[in-house]
Amino acid sequence: MRVSVIIPSYNHQRYIAQAITSVLDQTWPGIDLLVIDDASTDDSAAVISRILAERGGFRFIHRQHNRGLISSLNEGLAMAEGQYFCELSSDDYLPLDSIEKRVRFLAQHQDQVALFADAFLVNGNTETKACVLDDKRRGLFRQPDPLPAILRGVLPIFSTGMFRTEILRKLGGFDLQYQCYEDLEMPVLLCLQGKVGFLDEPVLCRREHATNVSSTTSTIRTDKIICYEKLSRHPDLACYASIIRYQLRRSYLALGRHLSLHGGGNAYERRIFQNAWCYALQDVRLLWHLLRWGKAKLT
Repeated sequence: MRVSVIIPSYNHQRYIAQAITSVLDQTWPGIDLLVIDDASTDDSAAVISRILAERGGFRFIHRQHNRGLISSLNEGLAMAEGQYFCELSSDDYLPLDSIEKRVRFLAQHQDQVALFADAFLVNGNTETKACVLDDKRRGLFRQPDPLPAILRGVLPIFSTGMFRTEILRKLGGFDLQYQCYEDLEMPVLLCLQGKVGFLDEPVLCRREHATNVSSTTSTIRTDKIICYEKLSRHPDLACYASIIRYQLRRSYLALGRHLSLHGGGNAYERRIFQNAWCYALQDVRLLWHLLRWGKAKLT
């Protein structure tokens, strides 16, 4: 069974070598590794080229213009040769048997379209034995219906996932509307396709540091709104409409607070916030932010 591992690389020259070698050193032999550097402005591309020259064993795409994380994932999915698909962030790395554990799990659960797992926490360069998931997130996919919890924001660690490539392609890949937040929509769509499993073991060493892409809260704030608006129109999610509407109000409120605190934010954020008016009468706090932002805009 062949597994495609995609590493989207951007400005992680300190960590990218460890990410790549952790995949090349896996105990599972059938790995199709693709590294896509998204026009890094540091020496990431040079580090990747050096490893490719020294060790080989992977394909390297070096972009001249930045197109974003989601575009990299879609390019990787289009080029994937494996029956299974994984993503590895360029600042994280894998334990030696990570791929093997996940492949064997899916092989034993043929009815499952994907799996998620736990991760070790890495603080800077210090690997800990602490696991990332709490009990609520660990038990997510043991529930008869995990969708209510996922829609409320109880999310798996996306980069611990292993997905059947054909399912991701059937879903059309990752939505380019998002700048970096693939974590919410894809687990929801996977649950609509079939069972999603949970491997209760760490299969990832997840690094926390100041330059994590996941720390860009401003981008995540707008991506969440786009995602919930899209899910609100999905015909198979009609029975979860009240949860989605509630999450939309919360997400718009968070954006409203941000705009009020930062003088109206940027043009993209203001454009996204325009859609909040249809929820304003349901939440006085949201209405207050809309009126305050409107006044700031006029003056």
